[in-house]
Amino acid sequence: MAYTIATDLAAGQIAMIGEARFTLEHDVVLDGLFTKATLEKGEKSKFYPKFGSVTASDLTDGVDMTDAQSLTITGTTHITDEAGCKVIVTKKLVQQLKEDTFRATGKIIGNAMRKKIETDGLGLFSGLANGLGSSGTTFSIAYMQAAVTQMYGQSEPAPDPIYAVLHPYTYHDIKTNLAIPGTSNMPEGIQGSALQGKWRGNEPLYGVPIFIAGNIDNSTAAATYSAIFSKMAFIYLVGWEPEQWIEEDKSLRGWEIGIVADYACVEEDDGYGRYLLFDATAPTS
Repeated sequence: MAYTIATDLAAGQIAMIGEARFTLEHDVVLDGLFTKATLEKGEKSKFYPKFGSVTASDLTDGVDMTDAQSLTITGTTHITDEAGCKVIVTKKLVQQLKEDTFRATGKIIGNAMRKKIETDGLGLFSGLANGLGSSGTTFSIAYMQAAVTQMYGQSEPAPDPIYAVLHPYTYHDIKTNLAIPGTSNMPEGIQGSALQGKWRGNEPLYGVPIFIAGNIDNSTAAATYSAIFSKMAFIYLVGWEPEQWIEEDKSLRGWEIGIVADYACVEEDDGYGRYLLFDATAPTS
């Protein structure tokens, strides 16, 4: 029987696999910028009461104060929903891949869940009733200053702290405006590693921290929603934090690896935020 040297060598060779690389995801920032709350055991929803205001008036000496006012309470109720993802890892893949397959899979699905929570939160920006900009408008620091001024000057001022979250392409349009001494110090209280990585500076008039979020949807580049908002404007309500699990499936000859979280990203007070609707086209200069 004749043998072909090239074929014989190929049959005896091992397919070499280099170190695995991961598809890079954008970092998340909203976890530290929204008000975070947790449902306790036995709770199915969370009610957030808000007290109304009353008016003080002038009094006359010796005359009884009879102008009694009612204290009003309004509020919102929020519930959570589950979200998750699952992947299949076969025994053959585990056997052939040099990487720790389970560790790699855990990292991938963890990133997927973080991105899901982040994009849910970012999707709230377009739901704000008030804002600045329009399709095709180029962002500038003046728009941001106007948004801050509106929130501070309205009948019910937005409470501090106030943050700005911009798409990287939108941020590019104001980058040179932030190169002012004394305006680019990392604010105290937001020193988390993820936030440090995405903090880009302070708005020079009001000192509002600016963060970039690459997960903002700019599929319609000329009309991309960023936002400036009080921490009290939005709530990240947690039923339970993301939980990973693994389950062997004998008939499948592999394992199901998944992650599930129970949460909600919700708008709590519409007046405490402003949408920023501006162009987010990739810069060329």
